[in-house]
Amino acid sequence: MKFDTFLHNFGDNAIIDSSSFVMMDEKLADIRRQVSGWIKKGYLIQLKKGVYVFSDTYRKVVPSPRFIANYLVMPSYLSLEYALGYYDLIPEKVTVYSSLTTKKTQTFTNALGRFEYCSLKESLFFGFTKVSSNNQDSFIALPEKAILDFFYFREHIQGAPGEFEAFRFQNLEILKLKRFHEFSLAYPQRVRKAGRSFINFIKQEKHAYLKIR
Repeated sequence: MKFDTFLHNFGDNAIIDSSSFVMMDEKLADIRRQVSGWIKKGYLIQLKKGVYVFSDTYRKVVPSPRFIANYLVMPSYLSLEYALGYYDLIPEKVTVYSSLTTKKTQTFTNALGRFEYCSLKESLFFGFTKVSSNNQDSFIALPEKAILDFFYFREHIQGAPGEFEAFRFQNLEILKLKRFHEFSLAYPQRVRKAGRSFINFIKQEKHAYLKIR
């Protein structure tokens, strides 16, 4: 197969999955061999085994990194530091796409970024919403869920006010405290305790702000 034919068949795709090669009129072994050659020539970029995107020269559709993050491991949703940065709840610029999944913990580093996945039990796999970029849908934790996930995976967090100050949380007015409390009930005791302390922290911060005004 010529690369022009491959480009014609898959050029409108944000991501190319090798599972779709079975629909082509060529032997799978031949297609895989050709794909390996196109990667070496710089025509394609491998995101993980069996998943590719076109290089900038041939790319018609720009893949959203959030879409890629969801696609590399399914099911998954973006959370932790990435989601906190997305909602501007922390001042740091976040460059790692951190996600949670019911699958195993793993990491993929490729030309488009670093994609980290932490394994989460199914009972905590909730509280995310769909966002769209370039007509590509992806799932990201709601802000309340992102904070609780952060508390859950950062086991040193016990709920002391100084811990919250150290993370330099900001824009906390966007949080819905009722939803935050309801979500927290699904978590272990340590996280529930940290959640209650965090609600008090938010209220104190709000009170201090009003006094300054």
